[in-house]
Amino acid sequence: MKKNFKAKALAVFACAFALCIALVGCAGGSGAAGDDAAKNFQGDWVLSGGSSGGQEIDQASIDSMQQLGMNVYIQLQEDGTAVINLFGSEMTGTWKAKDATTADFTLESDTEEVKLEDGELVLAVDGDSLRFKKGEIPAAETSTTPDEMESSTPEA
Repeated sequence: MKKNFKAKALAVFACAFALCIALVGCAGGSGAAGDDAAKNFQGDWVLSGGSSGGQEIDQASIDSMQQLGMNVYIQLQEDGTAVINLFGSEMTGTWKAKDATTADFTLESDTEEVKLEDGELVLAVDGDSLRFKKGEIPAAETSTTPDEMESSTPEA
């Protein structure tokens, strides 16, 4: 049975967030108006906060996840394509601005609304939410994954 986008994205996020806590002990239109609205959304967005499973995602938790190479980001391209990366699991889809503060984000056959609130992109699904701010996506070469950490541990 094929899982929907909501279930996939939030399940992967919730599991990885729980793993992080355990590991580190961290508590549209096609005219000019449509193009202008789309520009509000275009670019790279990195996780800045939110809540999942009743737990708040704060900056200390995000920093700890990033140190483990567990990055969360969304890329919204000018051509309407989108990439969401949840801890190395990358999924592609599409997006379209509805107005200056609202866009539709489609992954597989599921479409979710994202909103701009106080300069952040907010994806809210079933009581959970992820907040993203415009920023630079961490380079893959500088990330340390849990596998790399395990392989660098000296053997006894």
